[in-house]
Amino acid sequence: MSEILNQLQEVKLAAQAQTEASQAQTTEVANKMGHIDQTLQQAKQSFDAWKEETKAEDIQGQGRYVTELFVDGDKDTFYPVCFKMHSGEETTIQIYREYSWNSKKNTSEDIDRPSDFNDTHVAAALVVLKGQDYPWSGNANYLRTVVNRQRYRQCVAKVGFYAWCEAQKRDSDGPDSMYNKSKVGYEARTRSGFMLRGGKLRYQIFSNRPIKFYLYQTDGEEIYSRSGRENVTWLSKTVSLAEAEAGDSKNNVPLTYTSYDNAQLAPSSLEAMQSRDK
Repeated sequence: MSEILNQLQEVKLAAQAQTEASQAQTTEVANKMGHIDQTLQQAKQSFDAWKEETKAEDIQGQGRYVTELFVDGDKDTFYPVCFKMHSGEETTIQIYREYSWNSKKNTSEDIDRPSDFNDTHVAAALVVLKGQDYPWSGNANYLRTVVNRQRYRQCVAKVGFYAWCEAQKRDSDGPDSMYNKSKVGYEARTRSGFMLRGGKLRYQIFSNRPIKFYLYQTDGEEIYSRSGRENVTWLSKTVSLAEAEAGDSKNNVPLTYTSYDNAQLAPSSLEAMQSRDK
């Protein structure tokens, strides 16, 4: 009988030892899993921070930057948007509007709220621009309209390498110059631009490089000014629907700035600027 008891005791001790070993192993596995989870969390946080801080140019990639604009104001008035392109590689800009945005069926209170047109097919647009730099730059600067497709209602107008604006003297007591004669037209030497229709309409602007697009919803806002001998300031200027042509005719570059045998040479930037200033 005592021998049986001894055997049972040994079995009991062996079971306890196995249980303790299993518990230790479970604790070890749990600790390792906790360490793995912590490492993964740290790696995710590091990657998220890298995504926030890294630009497409930093990794020699193509960027896609989105600017959302909402144009209030009068539904038959176009409001200027001005921008300055980068030098170096070509800049691509897409002005996009989905036809059903701001339709009368929408009930939201945000940028997709109903427009003043009270329609289901409000206005659709895809306008694609390509260019480099700004008019007063010494680089191979230009702006070209590649696509201009609009449906139901015109909502994009007056695309210009020189933004549409009003030119005035910056300092009334300062010098006169060829730039500060009081006039309205495609005049801004340091900004390009286009116009968007008002009436509570939503637009998206896509670009392959980071660009700031400035929307002006009143006349007389300063776009840019230059002191010294130029002594000029360029002010925002809205236009009516009747004045909203597609854009500056000087943007129509027939040869895309390439030249082959017997082909017409594209004008130089200097010649184009001299022609503009006459």
